[in-house]
Amino acid sequence: MEYDAELTITYRHGKFFAAYLDLAEPKGEGRVKTKQLSDSVLLDIDPEGNPVGVEVLSRNDLNEVKLNRLLAPHGVKLTLPSEINTHNAA
Repeated sequence: MEYDAELTITYRHGKFFAAYLDLAEPKGEGRVKTKQLSDSVLLDIDPEGNPVGVEVLSRNDLNEVKLNRLLAPHGVKLTLPSEINTHNAA
């Protein structure tokens, strides 16, 4: 499924700290689980198994091509804002 994610970027002391891509509202009863996809990319999954968010801990991995490669096995295809893609051409 293709997602037009809402993106929140957090900075600390003027430097990139993390980014969160909010994909969907969690469904089902219970807690969201987190699956580590790489050293710096985490996928949040709701109790029904649906992807609900992606946390990116490295500015270098905030790249549409890299993220889509990691997320494809989970049925996620992202479209990031153009200003993000411009800074991270693969």
